[in-house]
Amino acid sequence: MIFNASAGIGFSMVILVSSSAVCILGMGSKACSQGCIPAHYVSLSLGAEGISYLQPGQCEAGVSYRFLHAENVFAGTEQQPQLHAVGGRNTVNSFDLSATYALDFRFSLSLTLPFEHDDFSLINDDGRRHSGSSGGLGDLRLVGNAWLLNPPEHPNGNLNLGLGVKFPTGDDRATENFYTANGQVLLRPVDIAAQPGDGGWGIVAQIQGFQKLARNLYGYVDGFYLINPQDVNGTQRPSPTSSLVNSIPDQYLGRAGLSYVIWLAKALSFSLGGRIDGIPVNDLIGSSDGFRRAGYAAYIDPGLNWVFGKNTLSLNIPVAVERNLEATKYSSAGAFADFIVVAGYSRRF
Repeated sequence: MIFNASAGIGFSMVILVSSSAVCILGMGSKACSQGCIPAHYVSLSLGAEGISYLQPGQCEAGVSYRFLHAENVFAGTEQQPQLHAVGGRNTVNSFDLSATYALDFRFSLSLTLPFEHDDFSLINDDGRRHSGSSGGLGDLRLVGNAWLLNPPEHPNGNLNLGLGVKFPTGDDRATENFYTANGQVLLRPVDIAAQPGDGGWGIVAQIQGFQKLARNLYGYVDGFYLINPQDVNGTQRPSPTSSLVNSIPDQYLGRAGLSYVIWLAKALSFSLGGRIDGIPVNDLIGSSDGFRRAGYAAYIDPGLNWVFGKNTLSLNIPVAVERNLEATKYSSAGAFADFIVVAGYSRRF
C-alpha cells in the first residue's frame, strides 16, 4: 500500500539530509518505510534577512515529527471507493533525529536517523480485517553537501549539491500475526508499506537552490533521488500462499515554491509551493523485480517557519491534489494519505 508522507516548511525544503545552511527538521527518507512514497523534509534557516549559513565548525541538530493516515484506495489517478472496505490502512507516527556539521563555509556532512511506528490493518486470508503494528529504527543516511557559490559572497542565492549513502539499518523483515483461511495464526512479514527499512544499500543524490526575488520574498527549488541498485530483499508478502518477495525500489522528490517573511521583527515566514514525490515503476540502476507499489502524489505545500536566535520551529501541512498508483506486474491499487502533518525544531551549536 502506498501512503504519502511529505512536507517542507519554511523557506526551502529539500533533499533529505541537508546542506551547510540547513536546519534539519524533517521526516526522513525511510521514515515511511520501503513500500510508501518517500517523506523527505528539510528546511533552510530563513531569517528576516534571508539565508543563515552555518559557520565553519558549527553544528546543527534537529528533531522532527510526522503524522499521516492513509486508507483511500487509488488505481491510476482515480479513487476506488468500492475498494475501501478491503484496502489496507496505515497510521504512521515518525521522528527524524538529524545533525549537520560544517567543515567550512561550502562543505558539510549530515547524518539522519529515522524512527517510525506504524499502526495498520488489512484483510487476512480468513476474509477478516486484522490490526497490527511495526516500527523501530529506519535506514540511516549520511550525506556530504557542497554549495556551488561561496556562501559569504552570495547571501541572496545559491545552489547546493549533495551525495551520500543510505545504510540498510532498518528492519526489512518485521513480522506480525497473520490469520489463514483454515484458522491458523502465523507470524508473517508485515506489508511492504509497514516495513521500517528496505534491506538495501542506496545512493542519495540531491539538489537545492534558493534565490531572493524581492524584499522579503524568496524562491526555492529542491530535488532528491534515492538510487537502490539491489533488486529484491527476499522478504515475503504477508500471505503464506504468496511466493512474491519485496522489491527494493528507488524513490524521488521534487519541490518548488515561494517563501515570504510575513513578520520581519519576529523572523516569521510563510511558504507556499508544489511538491511531488513517488516510487518509479523501474529503477535507474539494476533490475526492478519483486513486489512494489509504484506511483506518485502531488501536493499543495503551505508552511510556517520561525527563526529565533539559534533556533528554528516549523509547521507544515501539505494537502494532496493528485495521486497516481501506477500499475506494475504485481500491484494495481494502493492507498494514499489526503494530507501530512510535519512539525520540527532545530538548534545550532
